[in-house]
Amino acid sequence: MPLKDVRAQAKRRAPAALVKQLKTFKLDLKFSAGVWFFAPGGGRFHDRYVDPMTMEQILDVAAGLKKHGLVGLEAHYPNEVNEKTLPLFRALQKQVGIRLITVVPNLFYEKQFEFGALSSPIARVHRNAVRRAIEAFQINKALGTDFAIVWPGIDGYENSFGMDFVAARDRFCAGLAQAMDAVPGVRVAEEPKPYEPRGHILYGTTPEGLLMAMKTEGMLKSAGNKAIL
Repeated sequence: MPLKDVRAQAKRRAPAALVKQLKTFKLDLKFSAGVWFFAPGGGRFHDRYVDPMTMEQILDVAAGLKKHGLVGLEAHYPNEVNEKTLPLFRALQKQVGIRLITVVPNLFYEKQFEFGALSSPIARVHRNAVRRAIEAFQINKALGTDFAIVWPGIDGYENSFGMDFVAARDRFCAGLAQAMDAVPGVRVAEEPKPYEPRGHILYGTTPEGLLMAMKTEGMLKSAGNKAIL
């Protein structure tokens, strides 16, 4: 896992220095795209507008975009990255130079996550979510991705009545910390969105995401993760 040193992002510049930076810096354009971008499904109000594509077809299209700056792909485990498709991603990296920059555990789509994934009050579902995260983190570590995204899209509520917010947040962070300690050295990025598919996502805003990161870091026990912190 190539953990990049991001401490330079904390550097503060005076206004004049900021203006100078804006006028002098240059960008080497490098883009990433989710594999779902190439063959999107339908939405709530319309059917899909393009034909379904196999992963082989998707990666073939992606390869043709390398010359336009596409250098990375994002995909979910296990529906997009799995034992069958992983060799295809490895071949794309070797032959074209486009690599997986993140493998995202799919913790939002399946029926079992009706009442949440990492925050689920159902012990069996919570265990399944933690296991799913661990497996995704293992693939991230094996591939040397930049980070693993965790999206709490199904962790939340529609009606706050009867909702134990503290317990739900505790379960989410404890489950995430457990998964991170099982595969130490994987940088995790939380993706905050305020709603959809859940009406109110548990960690849906940037401030809530920062609080989640602090809470989860405080629960880490692995010596490897503590050394990184």
